[in-house]
Amino acid sequence: MNNSFIRDELEILSFSRRDLFIIFVVGVVSASLGLFLTNPVNPNFELAPLLNSVYIVSMTFATGLFSFVTAGLLFSSRASRSYLLRRTEQVGVKRTYLIRTFHTFVITSVFSLIITIITFLTPNYYPVSTNYFAFLPSVLGASLVVSICLAPIAIALATITDDSRLCVLLGSASTFLIAIVAGGTPEHISFSYSLTRNIALLSPHNIVRALAVQFSGYQFESTDDMVGYLGFAVSAEGLAVALLILSSISIVLLLTGQRALSKNSTRWPVLKRMIIPIDEKWDASVSAEELQTINRVRRGLRLQRGLTTLIVGVLLISMVSGVSMYSTYITNTTTFIHYETPGTSENIPVGAWLIFEVDVNPPYPGLFNRLHFGWHIITLGNTSGTVSLFIGIIEMNSTEFSLLEEISRLELVHDWLNQSSGSGGGIGTNLEESYGAYICVMKIVSDANPSENSYVEAALLIDQGAL
Repeated sequence: MNNSFIRDELEILSFSRRDLFIIFVVGVVSASLGLFLTNPVNPNFELAPLLNSVYIVSMTFATGLFSFVTAGLLFSSRASRSYLLRRTEQVGVKRTYLIRTFHTFVITSVFSLIITIITFLTPNYYPVSTNYFAFLPSVLGASLVVSICLAPIAIALATITDDSRLCVLLGSASTFLIAIVAGGTPEHISFSYSLTRNIALLSPHNIVRALAVQFSGYQFESTDDMVGYLGFAVSAEGLAVALLILSSISIVLLLTGQRALSKNSTRWPVLKRMIIPIDEKWDASVSAEELQTINRVRRGLRLQRGLTTLIVGVLLISMVSGVSMYSTYITNTTTFIHYETPGTSENIPVGAWLIFEVDVNPPYPGLFNRLHFGWHIITLGNTSGTVSLFIGIIEMNSTEFSLLEEISRLELVHDWLNQSSGSGGGIGTNLEESYGAYICVMKIVSDANPSENSYVEAALLIDQGAL
């Protein structure tokens, strides 16, 4: 018996110890990357155990490393080719393919199970409590569903390229790039909202997050809370569509992988180095006719790998370009200038309220409205000393504001104290899905005794954008 293989008595399973060791190491690396790429949620939030766990698990899908390494080794390492060729001769391509696909499902599912349990036992994120394990089935179920959907994609790439290293390179690069361009990073990690979060469910790692929350039955208090914690807003219907698309792609590629394996099994006996371990000797003497066959098969394999790389590259470049144009389109169609100082500056009177009425446009579907009021003091004009500003964005009209007492007005605004020439700043408000009548107000006061004609030379800007 060859010691480089593990077999049961019926020879149903066959794994190279080297392959298993690599899978184990990659599992540790993948889990470590998940821990490194996430930040914990506020432990006082009731959904924190689920979110902290699913963030880590989802990052393993964002890199895709474990899935593609597992599929690559199980379908295109020397040991696996030898096993697959032997089994194909015994039971046929279809049954061999289904058995090996099952092996891949089992290994990726076990990885999801282990990493999910570990994340619930990590004391660095929150005090471990048995109550938190109520969320475990939700995260585990979500990770198993997505890992099973992702496995056929990895298997297809492994069988089509017939090269474990190329499979990992193309697969991991694809999933990671898709995760980046699709957006959906939670605000507490990125400190900003993603303008492309409407397409977040294009990435499997976002589907894991959405599915875990859906399985838990938790309802966020507002859309803003969902975007802040999850990274994007999603409905049960939208999630169902995303799962349908992902599962359809998986089924198509599952059938494609079987055809690729059938073709590979005819290639391996010709290119013996693909199945015979390097340390084993084999008869290298071939006839001229056999040499022609070998060269033809090699050219076909190189062409197949080259076309696969080209297709994946074109798809990724097209996606990046498309998302970039989509993001630019959103920015251009949602940016409105409601007020801008004519020229370079204007004189702002000291001691009086400046009121700008703003009619905020409706938000872009799936995104929030942001209203910003910015200012820059160019000079203090004819005012001496330092000045302080009171500035605010309020949902009311100018008449309602004018009827308020001064103390009530000051309670609605922010103060910027001890400002001088060259000072600048601004305030921004997340209006979420609100729009309509708002006012932007400003009052400048001086620490000296200003005259009735005192003014400050400044530049103002009121603009609206997507958030």
